[in-house]
Amino acid sequence: MQINNGKVSVIIPVWNAHDYIRRCVDSIVNQTYENLEILLVDDGSTDDSLQICREYERKDDRIKVFHKENGGQGSARNLALDHCTGEYIGFVDNDDWIFPTMYERMVELIRKYEADVARCDDLSDETQIDTENFVEETTCGGKQYHELIYCDIWGGHVTDRLFKREVIGDCRFPHSKTIEDMRFMRQILPNIRLEAHTSEKLYFYTVRQNNTSFVYARTFINSYERAEEYQSRYEEACSKYPEYKETLLTKSTTFACGSMRILLKEKKGNSEEYRKMLQFLKKNRKSITALKKLPVKYKLFLIMAR
Repeated sequence: MQINNGKVSVIIPVWNAHDYIRRCVDSIVNQTYENLEILLVDDGSTDDSLQICREYERKDDRIKVFHKENGGQGSARNLALDHCTGEYIGFVDNDDWIFPTMYERMVELIRKYEADVARCDDLSDETQIDTENFVEETTCGGKQYHELIYCDIWGGHVTDRLFKREVIGDCRFPHSKTIEDMRFMRQILPNIRLEAHTSEKLYFYTVRQNNTSFVYARTFINSYERAEEYQSRYEEACSKYPEYKETLLTKSTTFACGSMRILLKEKKGNSEEYRKMLQFLKKNRKSITALKKLPVKYKLFLIMAR
């Protein structure tokens, strides 16, 4: 039976999405859960994405369109958060799409388990959709949940989740090029008492075939930003969560060394980014040497940290 109580605000940042935006928006307006508020935020597109969004706005009074100068996905989401009115809040990327029952199932999970957040499984749109009938529902909260999110053992994505409005509160996405979700989840983590999860694959993400130089640059940015974030969490864990230290130090070192390898290939061994990662290795060399799960290839970087 459909549960249709409580408005769901769905936030979609839009940037140069001509090839994808119709599929994305169609998948949302056709949800079995109809009490929706759909916020499309055009982030300074240079194609006709804004015009396409306006077309949908004229056809469906649940849709609100905003336009702003380009500032990145996080700033677009923040604008929508300032204007949304729903009891629940969800996020969809403009080149992805969702299964027709996604938000009906997510609201059902939150109500059934009195959870603060609901999460479903996701998969690439290049993968064959799983038609298995078996569905597993689980919940997680307390210290176990805190460790899974804080140590990034579970993915820190927001798109496969639905949040109660009060969980987000005044928290907003930080400026970041690749890991906005991860940093945002860290902010709201203290507000989450319980998360309910279904094994149903309800969110489908698109794998874009970008040019090699773009992928290479983005790989470095992602690796470097993750290294910075894990290092920040490690520093905090040293005083607050000592049981997380080894996991976070392993992740910090892995991504620091990964960033350094990319910079060396680009002949940027004298860059500020390289020096910052090297300084982290020097500062924590003794602790890193004792790590059991760190790949041998990364321990070679410790030679440079002496």
